[in-house]
Amino acid sequence: MELQNMTKEDLAALYENEMTTDFPRTELKPLSAMLRLMDLGRYDPLLVTEGSQPLGYALAWLPEGREGALLEYFGVLRGKRNGGLGSRILDLLADRYGQLFGEAEAPGPDASPEENDLRRRRIAFYQRNGFRVLDYQCALFGVRFHCLYRGPERDDRRVETLHRGVYAGYFSPAHMERYIQLPLAPGELVKPAPEWVEETYPSLVDYGAEQEAEAVRLIQGFWLAHNRYQQTEEEARADLRAWTGQGHRLYFIALEDVTVGLLHLGSRGGEIDWLEDLFVLPEYQGRGIGGQAVRLAEAMVRQYSQSMYVEAAARNEAAIRLYRRLGYDCLNTVTLRKDFPGYEYDVAHTERLYGQNFEIRKDRD
Repeated sequence: MELQNMTKEDLAALYENEMTTDFPRTELKPLSAMLRLMDLGRYDPLLVTEGSQPLGYALAWLPEGREGALLEYFGVLRGKRNGGLGSRILDLLADRYGQLFGEAEAPGPDASPEENDLRRRRIAFYQRNGFRVLDYQCALFGVRFHCLYRGPERDDRRVETLHRGVYAGYFSPAHMERYIQLPLAPGELVKPAPEWVEETYPSLVDYGAEQEAEAVRLIQGFWLAHNRYQQTEEEARADLRAWTGQGHRLYFIALEDVTVGLLHLGSRGGEIDWLEDLFVLPEYQGRGIGGQAVRLAEAMVRQYSQSMYVEAAARNEAAIRLYRRLGYDCLNTVTLRKDFPGYEYDVAHTERLYGQNFEIRKDRD
């Protein structure tokens, strides 16, 4: 028995032919959300086969740090059930990911006695197969779940952090606050919500020469926002030539049919794996668009490089906090600067590195 990765077309066929029957509508998220997670490199749709015969399937949602997987959907194909295949499939998944998170709808007064019995039997099945019920519950889009785990970690708080990170790595903070109650505090009411609410996510669109005027305006906006410098069109065009030259890729950040920013990747002697520039128009900031654009870029870079790099001015606290939240936790290079007499500045912070004090400075207004 083995696990085979499915294509988008395979997943779409499985969704329509099997999953809409196997799962209640309240638990089944839109196919479009699954396909988008595949684009981000965060979703493994797996077909279980023996020889050439399909037996079952499992859909695993991957945390950003690839520490285990959330077993989101799992099933044995009709006509193949009641033969112990489910247990064998779970063993394969545990071997593949090392640790598995699970969610099983909790019995409650909202369901009939028959439905509650089914929910209890489902939880018992997972317990027989190495999962334990964690000491917290969650509510996702208005549905209460018991949280399950199979793996070596015994600290439920650490499991909870990894579990929550699956969702926090996809949804914006506002969406998390509204729809994802993880953990669900003792006595906390489940927030009423639709079955699944997908945010409007950005896409990355390759720059084309016919879009030069729009690119120039965005580059001017970038410098004005980041350095309070008003570029001339000639200067912006010079940047555009550099940002689209050999070893560079320039993308527009699009929200549906509207261009709302730009993202520039570059090479510094190796692969094109440096996030050189990121800009979202002021009127679209604060909506998680920049972070989502970075994740789309990461999905591309991940195909040919082991890492993605970014530089941020030490005084740009907001950018550093954004990148840290996105998982940039390794100090790669440190730029040191010596200011000569006559330069006027204010000290924003003092930080220590290797036992030495360093000042984070900004220009004096």
